[in-house]
Amino acid sequence: PCVLSGGENAAKYFKEALGIGFNETTIDGLFTLKEGECMGACGDAPVCLINDKSMRSFMGPEKIDKLLADLRGKG
Repeated sequence: PCVLSGGENAAKYFKEALGIGFNETTIDGLFTLKEGECMGACGDAPVCLINDKSMRSFMGPEKIDKLLADLRGKG
């Protein structure tokens, strides 16, 4: 379901926006991108998990940009 709902596109967008791949960390040390297995949120796909605590749903480019800005303190 995640793939059909844009999960691969969201992953690609995160990689491009952060300039890193999976299992890499940004130069400033703020972000590390990990690939996750099923998170059981099929109806909310694609999802991302932040610091193993906060799940975000329906992650398209606009929501990803806002999330990254918020996490950087610029949102």
